[in-house]
Amino acid sequence: MANLLAGVFPILATCFHDNDEIDYESQQQLIEFCIKGGVHGLVLCANASEGHLLSDQEKRDLIAFCLRQIDGRVPVIVTVNHPSAKVSAELAQFAEAHGAAAVMSMPPFFGRWRAGLDEISRYFGLLNDAVQIPIVVQDHVLSDIQMPVSFLVDLARKYPRVRYMKMEAGNINFKTKQLLQVENQPFLGIFGGNSGCFMPEEIESGCTGTMPACYMPEVFRKTWDMVQEGREEEAVAYFTPFSRLAAYEKDVANRCVWKEILVARGVIAGHAVRQPKPSFASDWQLNQLLKVAQRAGLISV
Repeated sequence: MANLLAGVFPILATCFHDNDEIDYESQQQLIEFCIKGGVHGLVLCANASEGHLLSDQEKRDLIAFCLRQIDGRVPVIVTVNHPSAKVSAELAQFAEAHGAAAVMSMPPFFGRWRAGLDEISRYFGLLNDAVQIPIVVQDHVLSDIQMPVSFLVDLARKYPRVRYMKMEAGNINFKTKQLLQVENQPFLGIFGGNSGCFMPEEIESGCTGTMPACYMPEVFRKTWDMVQEGREEEAVAYFTPFSRLAAYEKDVANRCVWKEILVARGVIAGHAVRQPKPSFASDWQLNQLLKVAQRAGLISV
């Protein structure tokens, strides 16, 4: 397999004009902002990218554009979620052909339909056979599917390209420890999710990377470096104000309303999200979001 995937891999927002079309100029600026911020890699078309709100053609166009702009400077993980293994595999092949370092998927689900463990295994088996790059299994609460540690380990033992996890369902620190304690477990790395609110503690639990939102990449990189250098208490002290912002983003200003911070930082032109816009995204809510960012020291208002 290629080089190990580890470190800070922010999820790249999808930038939109007010007319709901993708703003590729802002997209390019966002890519450069993240790379300048020291990211180890980037993630495309994930939930925090509004990937589920893009058409199949928009996904392909966006993947091709971003991978062309990134041009191998950092590895890119492309999300290929879909309830159909065939559709997911085809998108994974497209991403691989355009230079993706890995693909990521949740187990298949649609509405109230939830795949059973046998179906999940077949889904990842077909994805495994479709590509030659690593697969990241995303254990996300959104799917409402419980995947036990024993099942995840068996999945990776069965399929040689299933080599990474992204944990963001339940107690991710505990589940990470459980997985890593399995003798001869085959995973090469585990990414923490949940906006990176507790990244230092996730690393302490054994996570080898994090996938936060993309509005403060330099903060996550600085914290990551301090932890890797053994300066854990210093890292926590530095990161704590920003962890409040990450928690607010995740629990209060979700659905990419946090793009307002990227506008305030001069990175992208507009904060538009794909319609329908969340009803809570009022001027008052956006101003409170910016206050939290200001209190963290990320922006000045």
